[in-house]
Amino acid sequence: MWIVLASAPVVSQAQTTDDDEWADFSEDFLPDVSFKFRHERPVIEPMFMMTTIKHRDLQNTELAELGSIDLRLGFAKKSDNKYSKSLVNYELNYAFLGYGAKSFALSTSSVGAIESSVLRFGFGEKEGLGYVIDTDVAIVPYHGGGALWTQFSADPLPADTLGGAVLAPFHDAFRFGKESEAGVLIQFTKNSGVTVGYEFSVVYPRHLFWYWAGSEVVEAIGQGAIDNFVRSISKSSPNAAPVVGFILKNGLSYGLYELRKKNMNWPFNTAPAMSYSAFKVGFNFAF
Repeated sequence: MWIVLASAPVVSQAQTTDDDEWADFSEDFLPDVSFKFRHERPVIEPMFMMTTIKHRDLQNTELAELGSIDLRLGFAKKSDNKYSKSLVNYELNYAFLGYGAKSFALSTSSVGAIESSVLRFGFGEKEGLGYVIDTDVAIVPYHGGGALWTQFSADPLPADTLGGAVLAPFHDAFRFGKESEAGVLIQFTKNSGVTVGYEFSVVYPRHLFWYWAGSEVVEAIGQGAIDNFVRSISKSSPNAAPVVGFILKNGLSYGLYELRKKNMNWPFNTAPAMSYSAFKVGFNFAF
């Protein structure tokens, strides 16, 4: 019997710590390719948005504000936070289709503003660390982002040479871009909730893969470092972690959004991007 016990594998404390550290590292810096949708809940999320479109090179031209409707279909996953029972981890992976036009807008644009319409589709995710209020009731501040393809149609293109030249690469063509979003999900029941958020996205006049990939790596490293920092806060001051994570993760994304207005693949010297900003409200239905 002693021989059997002596030959049995022993898991050391150092090995357990190493395993935990690797799990944290892979969660922060490595992409999730598990596709465990079969373990998640289907979600439908219709959104209404008030959208403003700008380009830094449009000096004498203003684009009319749009009202937009997005429909998101995806899979959501909630899990208990391992550091505090009062917190919950939330993640939603989705695909979306949207359309925007001046006729949907709730506000009036200035006289002479160029009218336009936008058709877009893409996919993305949003995730956050939220507060558990009651059974199936939670408030989740989140950070989101994804890839999108946008068709911008001006009616008509600006008559001035500069304005027309700036908008021409985006006009009546699907262009690749990056979606970013900050918001709060208020979940009232197991199956329903309300989302309030602010989207700030950029659309590229052309897609330069290697410059884009380099820019994405820079952001991924920054977001991974923030995730690791927020995890440390969760261990010592769990109630502060959701707010700190919301501010830092969305602050980094918004800072890069501002930089990409001038250089679409910052930190590389590239062409300016068209920017989209929108206040949004929607309903979250889980099944």
